[in-house]
Amino acid sequence: MHTTIIITFGLILLALMLFIGEKIGFSRLTLTYGFVALWLALTLINGAIGMVNAGQPLSTELVVGTVVFSVPVAALVLFMVLTSEA
Repeated sequence: MHTTIIITFGLILLALMLFIGEKIGFSRLTLTYGFVALWLALTLINGAIGMVNAGQPLSTELVVGTVVFSVPVAALVLFMVLTSEA
């Protein structure tokens, strides 16, 4: 359940960053790099907390962290491909 909540948070963060960032006037490239860097940092922090507080092994956190990181980033890639002005 925790993994689903974190992935949902990532998707909401992505939507907010894209919506607010474009309203402010940031380029999509800047927003993309910003989101990926921020989401990677938050995923690593989440994994570290899982290892320290919940006692999860590193192997489990690496697998779960990969899924948690990749779902919002895949949504970002899909959004960029579908909305490209080519």
